[in-house]
Amino acid sequence: MTVTVIWLIAFAVILFLCLNRWEASVSGALDALLPAVLRSEDDRWVWCPAIAVLVATAIVQPVDLLLTLILIGLIAFIGGKLVCWALRKAH
Repeated sequence: MTVTVIWLIAFAVILFLCLNRWEASVSGALDALLPAVLRSEDDRWVWCPAIAVLVATAIVQPVDLLLTLILIGLIAFIGGKLVCWALRKAH
């Protein structure tokens, strides 16, 4: 129960800060990182909760988040290599 309360408090604080600082810092940083396909008119209501969830989870369970990111990276890397191999064999 304590972990859930800590996560909720961290989520609320980070969401509040992210929404308040959207124009000053968050929007500019995301514009530099994201390709044009992932941008829209009102990114604030999509990216702020996503950032808040990731940071709150990183605060409460950093090892679990790190292992999940490593696993996703490995799956993407292996999947990309398999797709390239299959495309080479198809031609």
